[in-house]
Amino acid sequence: MKITIIYGNQRKESTYHCVKFVKERLSQFEQIHFSEFFLPRDLPHFCLGCFNCFLKGEEHCPHFEKVYPIVTEMINSDGIILASPVYGFNMTGAMKSLVDHLCYLWMPHRPNEKMFHKIAMIISTTAGGGLGNTIKGMKIPLNFMGFKRIHSFGIAVAAASWQNVDLRKKEKIEKVLNQKAVLFYQHLKNRNDLSHRLYTRINYFIMKKVILKYYDDNLDKTYWKEKGWFTKNSPLKYLGEENREL
Repeated sequence: MKITIIYGNQRKESTYHCVKFVKERLSQFEQIHFSEFFLPRDLPHFCLGCFNCFLKGEEHCPHFEKVYPIVTEMINSDGIILASPVYGFNMTGAMKSLVDHLCYLWMPHRPNEKMFHKIAMIISTTAGGGLGNTIKGMKIPLNFMGFKRIHSFGIAVAAASWQNVDLRKKEKIEKVLNQKAVLFYQHLKNRNDLSHRLYTRINYFIMKKVILKYYDDNLDKTYWKEKGWFTKNSPLKYLGEENREL
């Protein structure tokens, strides 16, 4: 099993230690290969809003050499963990930059069918508030890429470093994360048997109708047509799952 972990910063404090606990718990079930990216080290550029990924193709992104390895690992993994502490009541700027670079993979554009069969986990910590915005912000791209299940964990640690987190708080974190990690693993193991969420099915069929009305030379429409998604094929039945009409 392979899991890609993307950290929204390079500080190895509370959020990092929460991920570390999940990694250790998952490794108790079976041997897992973890592929890790630390932002902004592994993607030091902000999206320029040039529209190249939408209009010409993702390979025309000026930061393609940095984005491509991350996307490749995500596509080739069974599960994804997005981990970001709260900065200014939201995800870190580096994590937001990654989200901006991945928009071409959203259902309104050119989603990858393998993304529809992955399980994700979102982890966030904060010294104070902002967990809701941060978790929601990281969940949006996973929703639009079609992930089958998205788990989340967030907690206010009331400390600037892991060393200063209260012992009782750490015990609570481990107890809850243990439950989250077990469910995450169960969904990873049985992901091919899980049905797609209603949100995903509704969003997909809406986008199908919208993109069908695009001009014929539109890159997104060409992509969907080549995939056969306007006819009988569908990313919802990739890996043999039957497509379920609404």
